[in-house]
Amino acid sequence: MAHHLFISFSHFFHLYGYWTIFLATLLEGAGIPLPGETLLLFAGFMARSGDIHLTVAILAAIGGSTAGESVGYLIGWLGGDAFLEAHRKRLYISTSVYERSRTIFLKNAGWAMVAARFIAGFRELAGIVAGVFQMDFPAFFFYNLAGAIAWSITMCAVGFLVGKSWRRLLHVFGHLDLAALIVFAGVVAALALRYWWRGRKKTTSA
Repeated sequence: MAHHLFISFSHFFHLYGYWTIFLATLLEGAGIPLPGETLLLFAGFMARSGDIHLTVAILAAIGGSTAGESVGYLIGWLGGDAFLEAHRKRLYISTSVYERSRTIFLKNAGWAMVAARFIAGFRELAGIVAGVFQMDFPAFFFYNLAGAIAWSITMCAVGFLVGKSWRRLLHVFGHLDLAALIVFAGVVAALALRYWWRGRKKTTSA
């Protein structure tokens, strides 16, 4: 698998250069599942070898991922409510669940937008969810850009610093990705429990 990724990424970089990073991160941010973090690790790996410039790779990733999540936000804003209304019963999403989810997300949208960048699966959906829940656009754009900067610098820097061996790099990243997912799930569970407990206390006091 590592060898096939190495060959594929090398081929695209040879043909399209930094546009490979920009377009891949843009499409991923818009909701299309692509291996964005692996591509940035590879960009850092190539920068260590002297094949590309690390700073330009980071800037391409920041631009692409910021633009991509903005497209996702627009998709969610324009079509999210209509999609949910049409498929809510099929997806088993009640009005109360939807409203609770929206409230929790908007209260914690800042850190959620940044943290979601580092977790495959969440990264593709963050912009769309923010649009569906109609997050204030200036706040969305600020956290979108902040997350893009943090994610792009981190992934490219890891690839650059640990990039002596492509196989070793993927092995290290696998552990980091799992750890990030566990931490994110734990925080989400804690917030949901806190929201449920507050609601219960209000009901009891009433």
